[in-house]
Amino acid sequence: MHFQENTDAKKIYKSFLAKTGALSIDYIDVLQENENVVSITTTTEDVQNIVQGIVIPVITEFIIRYKEDQWLLTIIEELFYFTDIEEKKQILEITKMILDGNMPDLPSIQNVTPRKQVIAEALLDFMKVPISFSFESFLKFRLRTYNDSLIQFVETAIDEYKLEQEYQTFIQGLRDFQEKREPLFDQLHILHDEQFFFFNEEFTEIKREELLKYIDRRLILRQPMYIDSSVLAPLVSISPKSIYIYTDDMDSGMVQTILNIFFEKVTIYPKKYFESYRLQTKKI
Repeated sequence: MHFQENTDAKKIYKSFLAKTGALSIDYIDVLQENENVVSITTTTEDVQNIVQGIVIPVITEFIIRYKEDQWLLTIIEELFYFTDIEEKKQILEITKMILDGNMPDLPSIQNVTPRKQVIAEALLDFMKVPISFSFESFLKFRLRTYNDSLIQFVETAIDEYKLEQEYQTFIQGLRDFQEKREPLFDQLHILHDEQFFFFNEEFTEIKREELLKYIDRRLILRQPMYIDSSVLAPLVSISPKSIYIYTDDMDSGMVQTILNIFFEKVTIYPKKYFESYRLQTKKI
């Protein structure tokens, strides 16, 4: 394998040594013949197994670990024209999360082949033993499918980034609105049991019809995004001094949104605490 950059040759040389060492393989010789050339020879006749079990996994991991981030940044800058350092960083982070399978619910990537498989298949189709090749030429001419998939992942990441920016603007607007209001309640208790149920300081339920009366219509008109009329709109309009949420689902999107708006005003309890606290209050 011939490399333009001797640092790449050194990295992949060390990767091959680590792989063969970890597998205790003594029938493969890995040599860095000069600063830019790495060669692999073997005494076994099962060369294809070496290619598939050692060579391809090492090169695949090398591409993902050392090359992918720079390619992604190039796509972000040159195809989608993002130049702000912080924006590029955030889009890159989202793209990597998608590539690593940490955002599996996104519909636009449901049927996309994992990039490790794409790279491995390109290498398998390319490597006919014995072979001598330029690593950069392989990247340029044999990884078109992989490069196309990276563009798709970046495009999806940008959509997610824009949605997140809209969400943060939305949250900041609600935060500013409630901070300027006089609290209509000192305390508000919210039971999360599939739906959200509101209770006043005496743990008397505030029915939906009454909640709707508290909604400040200016709040609805000023928001660029849809604001939930059953939970967020009345809660922000009431703007209580303290909010107590009883839930077993801390990851609920609505619970997290309330936390993001009200910060230290919110206290979270397990759902089972609701009835005991309610009984204590009623006795008092």
